[in-house]
Amino acid sequence: MSQQDLTRPRIPLYPAVLIGIIVLAGIAAFVAGRVHQARFGDAPAPTAVAARVTDGDLVRKTVAMFMRQMRARQFGAQWTELASAARGEWPSKAARTRMLAAKFDTMMFRYSLGKPAAHAVWESREATNRSDSDLWRVPVTVRFARPGMVRPGGVAGTYRNLALYVLVRKGRALIVGEGPAAIDAPVIVPARVTARQVHVPILMYHLVGPFPRRAAWDSTYGYDIEYGLTVTPAQFRAQMAYLKSHGYTPISFPRLADALLYGLPLPKRPVALTFDDGRLSPYDYAAPVLRRYGFTATFFICAGFAGQTNQTPAHLNVQRYLSWAQMALLSRQGFWIEDHGVKDINELYDMPMNGLRVEVGETAREIETHTGVPVQFVAYTGGLWPYPTAAQSDGTLQTMFGRLSSLGYVGAVTDTRVPGATELSDQLLQLPRVRVQPNESVAAFAASLQTP
Repeated sequence: MSQQDLTRPRIPLYPAVLIGIIVLAGIAAFVAGRVHQARFGDAPAPTAVAARVTDGDLVRKTVAMFMRQMRARQFGAQWTELASAARGEWPSKAARTRMLAAKFDTMMFRYSLGKPAAHAVWESREATNRSDSDLWRVPVTVRFARPGMVRPGGVAGTYRNLALYVLVRKGRALIVGEGPAAIDAPVIVPARVTARQVHVPILMYHLVGPFPRRAAWDSTYGYDIEYGLTVTPAQFRAQMAYLKSHGYTPISFPRLADALLYGLPLPKRPVALTFDDGRLSPYDYAAPVLRRYGFTATFFICAGFAGQTNQTPAHLNVQRYLSWAQMALLSRQGFWIEDHGVKDINELYDMPMNGLRVEVGETAREIETHTGVPVQFVAYTGGLWPYPTAAQSDGTLQTMFGRLSSLGYVGAVTDTRVPGATELSDQLLQLPRVRVQPNESVAAFAASLQTP
């Protein structure tokens, strides 16, 4: 061996190979990363992935505590866990606590929570300008111990498909959409109804659009009916502006029912807005105005006309109806889609149970399929209420009320010769309304709000 060989340090073969493998692996990883980035964009930074996992864990912990408190009837304790948007749905902490305590007083139930999903959107169903985005959505299933005792019929099943919406900001999670505890959760009718009454004008609209042209109608009778159902866009805008400027608050029917059944306080000047038949014109002309003011409203639609354009004969008597997609969009925007039968032809008043099930029960399930929201209210079909006022009834109507309740309905609105605006807790299935007339002045509209 030479002197040079003796003085040069010798590197063992195994470490050298290992170092080479590590270097080559690093180069390969770098190249693969650049290729992936070029094809798919930047991958989430490790800190972002960690934050997402942390947020999900926080959401799970928050909703679990919220539901444990609900099951233990600790409704007052839940208030601190509500975001400002959720608190804005209620008159006060005390009102919320009292109402939920009464609603779930004897209701024993179990619950299960689904997997949280990010990037959800929540829309208030009491104020259409109140919403929140980039939330977490957590499915929640509530199973009552005695579902057959929960009224109206089938309502227990609607509590198996609800959701909680959670806002996560700066390491804190707050409930926005309250699922089974929400003010817009399905109405449950108590076993014993306390006598209460409220004054809420329920305004009845059909068409909001230009008046029909007489030349487009082949009969004076049909034209007169269509004209009598029409409120022009300018008239409607003026009426909604009056409501806004004079402090009226449009409410939903579940909110009205909770006021009558549980004593939930109403706003100072409550009013309910309804649109019958499911015509397209309120979608075009009324809904944008309502959303501008944040007003909610109820659309009573005829399932048998969904998406149709009726012409009798061709090019005459054109009647256009909302499609299912348009109804679903209205529902997502915070409006309510409720039932008006198949085609608003057959009267329900003396109909046998099998007929009722086809005329309205099946239509309600069809609406729910497209909107994802339970249907609990119906507008009577086929003509005027059999009596001058909504408060009047007879044995036949009482039989119908029982059948409607078994089909899942909490309330029903009437069309009477004498308008009314006083609702009673034991007459939810005979709610009076006030018809808005064509060419009605703002002064006459204001006077109608004072209907007894």
